[in-house]
Amino acid sequence: MLTDFLDPLFMSTDPNTLLHDAWKWQRGDVSRHTGGDLAAALGRVRATTFVMPISEDMFFPVRDCAAEQELIAGNELRVVEDDAGHLGLFDMSPDYVRQVDAYLSDLFARQ
Repeated sequence: MLTDFLDPLFMSTDPNTLLHDAWKWQRGDVSRHTGGDLAAALGRVRATTFVMPISEDMFFPVRDCAAEQELIAGNELRVVEDDAGHLGLFDMSPDYVRQVDAYLSDLFARQ
């Protein structure tokens, strides 16, 4: 299943696009606006927020997301339970979208 998914996805992608994406991910640091102070940067968030890591995500482990989530006032940690990990983002498992939809429905129903 993964070969049928990953090979067509990445083999058809221009290598420069992958390099650009890697560059973007490495430099996507919200703390650059606060002199490198992540707590100050996340402390600026005023919106009601759900931090929604995926239970088996090896790129963004729940423990890392939970540590950053604690720096945002008025938010909740909502873990998406999915054995596919980060691949859940590509709708690789039947329950991922249902969980995300439920969490977002809850979030958007708030005042």
